[in-house]
Amino acid sequence: MLASPPSVRRALAALLAAFLLVAGACTGERPTLAEDAEETTTEAKPAGALPPAGALDLEPDYGAALAELGLKLTDRGGLIDRGGGGYEPSVTGTHLALYVEPIADRTVSQYIDGIQSVGAVFADVFERWPGLESFDVCQEPVGEDDPGGREPLPVTQIELTKAESAAIDWATVTVIDLVRAAHAVPPGIALRVIASLASDPAYVAILNAA
Repeated sequence: MLASPPSVRRALAALLAAFLLVAGACTGERPTLAEDAEETTTEAKPAGALPPAGALDLEPDYGAALAELGLKLTDRGGLIDRGGGGYEPSVTGTHLALYVEPIADRTVSQYIDGIQSVGAVFADVFERWPGLESFDVCQEPVGEDDPGGREPLPVTQIELTKAESAAIDWATVTVIDLVRAAHAVPPGIALRVIASLASDPAYVAILNAA
């Protein structure tokens, strides 16, 4: 693995001071291809099938798996129409936006691990609902809305297209692998983190390893 020059790492650290696309060393292997993964048993749906429009309607499908991670779905998000550069809730939208929040207190390590584990929970969305073209899932901070009435900034966000998700073996991929994928040319996924997490030593160590 090639190490990034100090000057590059300093520049990357500056970029991570805001809620931006994760940057860092772009070396090493890509995530394991899904062709090596175990076959899924998810029931096939019609080619244009879409999930329910409301995020909480997915609770029967994913609530138990999220609870094992100490998380729950929120009522934010759902099906989104991003046609023409917009971002509007729509029952025919082909992007699925999801937000999960902690059931109790959550550590930095749990947020970092959640980049992979939460992504893995929803890795079957494209097989369940073939009409989807992309999805993203955000880990919310502990607590509810900002005291000023604003929606809180997510701590992490991972966004994938159907092809990007299919190229990942979610059973074996690591957080480091996902960070590497975000730095591929072109990027294999979109991964964003909030500034406070980006500057945490535990996350900086992930960047240095990627």
